[in-house]
Amino acid sequence: MKKYYIHIFVLVVLSFSSCKRDKNLDNKSEVSVIRYDELLFDLDTMDIKSSFDTLYHKYPAFTDIYFENVVPLAGYKSDSVLFYKELKRFITDTAIIKIEDLVQKTFGNMEGIESEFNSAFENLKKAFPEAKTPVLYSYISAFAIQRFIFEDGDRDGLAFGLDLFLGDNFPYNELEHGQNTFSNYLVRTYNKQHLVKKVLELWVDDKLGDPPGNRAIDAMIKNGKKLYVLKQLIPEISDTVLLEYTPSQLEWLGKNEREMWTFYIENNLFYTTDSYKIKRLTSPAPNSQALGMPTKSPGETGNYLGYKIVSEFMKRQGEMSLKDLINYKDSQKLMERSRFKPQLK
Repeated sequence: MKKYYIHIFVLVVLSFSSCKRDKNLDNKSEVSVIRYDELLFDLDTMDIKSSFDTLYHKYPAFTDIYFENVVPLAGYKSDSVLFYKELKRFITDTAIIKIEDLVQKTFGNMEGIESEFNSAFENLKKAFPEAKTPVLYSYISAFAIQRFIFEDGDRDGLAFGLDLFLGDNFPYNELEHGQNTFSNYLVRTYNKQHLVKKVLELWVDDKLGDPPGNRAIDAMIKNGKKLYVLKQLIPEISDTVLLEYTPSQLEWLGKNEREMWTFYIENNLFYTTDSYKIKRLTSPAPNSQALGMPTKSPGETGNYLGYKIVSEFMKRQGEMSLKDLINYKDSQKLMERSRFKPQLK
C-alpha cells in the first residue's frame, strides 16, 4: 500500500490504495495538466449524478482523495442523495465561484506551466529511465491544501491547488488568523514561479524517503539531496526559487556562511537529535533567531548547508548518478567526502 502525502503547510502522511488508471496511457514525458477544477465546474447541475459519475469513472483515484480529504463533502461514498446535494451546493457557491474565477484569471492558459513540467520530466526520464511520467492534476481547495502526491494506478499522481498559487492576485494575509498558515514568509512563494518546483518536490521527496537517521545532519543531507536533484531536473531554476529565499536572505547567507558553520559546530547542531532544534533548522520559518542566531538569519539554514554540502560532494564524485546519490545513505561519510569548506566573505 503506497503512502500519499498531502502538503498544506505541515506535512501529513496518510495511506491510500488507489483504483487502477487507464492502462493505455503511455510512458511519454509529454504531459498536460488535468484541470479537475474546470471539469468540476463544468458538471451539469441539472443532471449532477450522471455528469459526476462520468467524471468519477475517468479519474477515480483523484476523485476519492479530493472528496474524502481535500474538500470533504458530506455523504461521499455513504449517502449518495446527500452527496449530490452537497456537490451541487459546492459548485454553485458564490464564494467558491469567485475563487475559480481568480484561478482562471491567473491560470487560464497553462502552456507555460506545462512546458516547464515537460522539460523537467525529460530530465527526470534521463536520470530515472525506469520511472513513469507522473500524472498532473490541478484543483481548488478553498485555500486548504496546496499539493499532494498519490498512487494513480501504476503511476504517481501529482496534484496542486491553484488557489494557493495566485501570487499577487490574492491577499493571502487576509486569511491569517494567528495560525501562521498565511504568514508573509510562506505566502511569498504562493505564485506561478514556485509552482513547478513545489510540485516536483513531492516526487523527489517520495523518492528519497525518510532521513537515514535521527540526527540533524541526516535531515540536512536528505533535504540537501532533494534540492540538488530538483536543480538537475530544473537546471534553469534560480536559487531564490529553489531555496525559497529572498535575494537579501541569500546575500546574508553568503556573507555569513563561515560564522554560521562555526555556530553549528559550537552548538553541536549537526549531531543534535533534539526534534525541536531539527525542525528549526530544516522547516520553514521567518528566521533562525530561536536557535540563538542573528535576527537577520533566515529559516531553514540546515537545508541551505545541506545543499551546499551535497553540491560539493557531487562535484568530487565525477559521474555519480542521481540514483546513486539518493541511495547513498551515510550522511556523515557524505559530509566528510564533500570536503565542504564554508566561504569567507
